[in-house]
Amino acid sequence: MASSIRPLIQLASFDTFHFPPLQRGLSQEFDTDFWTTWSLKKSSPNPGLKVHNAYPLHYLLQIYKMIRWLQWGNRTYHGLCCSFDAWLATQLREEAAVLCYLSGCGLWSARRYRKLTGKPVVVDSGSTHTDWQHRVVGEELRENGVCQPLFPDCYRERVRKEFLEADWIQIPTRFVAKTYLENGIPESKLLLASYGTDISCFKPRTQADRKNNFRVICPSGVNLRKGARILVEAWRKLGWKDAELHWVGQPGVDTSHLFQPMPQGIVWHPHMNHENLAALYRSCDVLVLPSFEEGFARVLIEGAASGLALVATPNSGVEEFFTPGNPEGWLIGPGDRDATCEALIQARQNPDKTFQKGVQAAARARSGFSWEDYGARVRENFKKVLGR
Repeated sequence: MASSIRPLIQLASFDTFHFPPLQRGLSQEFDTDFWTTWSLKKSSPNPGLKVHNAYPLHYLLQIYKMIRWLQWGNRTYHGLCCSFDAWLATQLREEAAVLCYLSGCGLWSARRYRKLTGKPVVVDSGSTHTDWQHRVVGEELRENGVCQPLFPDCYRERVRKEFLEADWIQIPTRFVAKTYLENGIPESKLLLASYGTDISCFKPRTQADRKNNFRVICPSGVNLRKGARILVEAWRKLGWKDAELHWVGQPGVDTSHLFQPMPQGIVWHPHMNHENLAALYRSCDVLVLPSFEEGFARVLIEGAASGLALVATPNSGVEEFFTPGNPEGWLIGPGDRDATCEALIQARQNPDKTFQKGVQAAARARSGFSWEDYGARVRENFKKVLGR
């Protein structure tokens, strides 16, 4: 009987992203129903909670990711988002008190939901405003000879309309908020909910490792948007013969030129599950992420929870994590190769200080950046949406 009087929140996301912990967090005070896509080989992303799977779109998305010529300047991705949106529009729950969907995949559904019910719509956006994103990332793409934009105009126009028409936009950091304000979105429309991580999986080591060479990890893939050019240029400039850069991912068509010739000390790793990634974090000394654009890179919280000092740009969202004075790591400017070098030199020259920064980072992760903490933040946001 108690659950029948709890407001129902309908959630939707093309691919799961951070929506499983979003649903778990909301489900402590609200009824939830989640529409998404995931592999039939995996169990439900939230066993025991209502989850609906448009699994054919999951497999089409995987094919799109694997075959480059199918991507067609990300127009194919736009088509997949529209297909998900069309499916979602047939699944709307009129009794739901709120519709919340991931940006890019719910414009038509939101319009239909509002027409049917007149109830609030929340767009959840994990990135900066699309116009800010394309301006900043576009500069880095052109620097590397990539002429096409990150996403086509048709996708960007869809997202712009979602932002304008939504009642609320949920975002992960104050840095992201600035990009929305710069592009005309009123502050009163923004809801802040910083992400968390699984602190039961990502645990810090108990003492500094004196046996291995100095180890840096970049777990974000080899991606121009995430600062691959800056990191490889910094590593080449440092020229260390007895240090290692552990990089999760592999160079692609847009980034292979960066590694000609290949700098010394780079150790490549495939993408891996959380348990293996946690073990790799604990074998390293510092995490580096010189991103040009992110919403809030969750690998930062994972690495911090694993006891790593962080070297990252404001554009990664790390300022939402750092406390005043940056005792958990080093803040570097986007595109600043020399600052990246200097931070890594300091981290290597003073291993005790670097380890202590990692200890502080792990404590910080456990005092506000678990998925349970994220759940508490989204519950407060949705109480605000519902006027409770």
